Amino acid sequence: MFNSLYFKYSIRQREKADIANICGKLKQCDRKPLSAAQKKEIQDFYRPLVGHDVPTYWHEYFYSRNGNFSVRYIPTSFYHKEIIYRLNNFQLRHAYVDKGVYDIYFPDLNRPKTIVKNMNGYFYDDHSAITREEALARCQNLPGAVVKPTLEGMWGEGVHVFASANGQTDMDQSVEELFKSYGKNFIVQEKVNQHEEMARLNPTSLNTLRILSYRQDNEVHILYAVVRIGRLGKSVDNETAGGINADIQLDSGTILECAYGTPSEKKIMTTDNGTILKGFRIPSFEKALAVVREMHLRLPYFNLVGWDFGIDENGEPIMIEWNRAPDLSQTAHGPAFGVMTEEIIKTAFQRPDTRL
Repeated sequence: MFNSLYFKYSIRQREKADIANICGKLKQCDRKPLSAAQKKEIQDFYRPLVGHDVPTYWHEYFYSRNGNFSVRYIPTSFYHKEIIYRLNNFQLRHAYVDKGVYDIYFPDLNRPKTIVKNMNGYFYDDHSAITREEALARCQNLPGAVVKPTLEGMWGEGVHVFASANGQTDMDQSVEELFKSYGKNFIVQEKVNQHEEMARLNPTSLNTLRILSYRQDNEVHILYAVVRIGRLGKSVDNETAGGINADIQLDSGTILECAYGTPSEKKIMTTDNGTILKGFRIPSFEKALAVVREMHLRLPYFNLVGWDFGIDENGEPIMIEWNRAPDLSQTAHGPAFGVMTEEIIKTAFQRPDTRL
């Protein structure tokens, strides 16, 4: 009873947060109010599918940002409340998304090399248990490394790029102090040297692909892919850190037109260092899509997955992480589920909400 009430409360709180977030964004952008006919069209689309009306704030926001109206946009509060935890198993999320066990689920996948990881207070190298002293020793002199939480960090929170020399980091703290600041459940990995073409987008951040995939029986559909690009001088590409997103054409691997940043920004045609976005070809793009199609089948409890891949200096896709409740890049791409919208929503509503 307590758990049921707690999750219902959490769902309501998340819905309120989503609505407050989108209302704030609408105030910042060049707002294009929906007409009464457009609002009716949205509800005429959703009501037969889900049995009730959906909020139209998000349709208005995406329309205001990219100029493209569609009834198929997925309202964020509706997505979190009624879709994602029907498609994906909430109860098993921690066991699978833990970055410390990627070597178990994806042992043959190109991933950043693990220097040390901490799981529930215990230290390991990539495979074997080691002491805290051994873990500290491995991090005393690192020319370039990334430290981040292994459990459910969001929007790049807790991700730091650093170097160390004689036990002192360039973050104005010792390696030991760095470890203490994370407590437990974190990983230290070698910094990825990205492909020179990806570095042309922004040289200071690892610019990554966010690929959304949907499993239908034993077939994996790629719903969309966007490239996330950091701003000049920034080390991460997340939108919350000012990063920008651009839609990629699935058939050609090229950026469709432009990128989108903060709600107050117009369409962005070039990166901060002057690289033209329209027509920019993502190296090894088809390889990345092929890897996603194969890897998604290893996640039987998750039908909708967001994948973050870089492209390394050798032109190979390198998996950074996967997301069990991915944010949907609908400003950059358009309706997240595209032509599969009705199919995916109908499938979701045939499944129980795994939070309750």
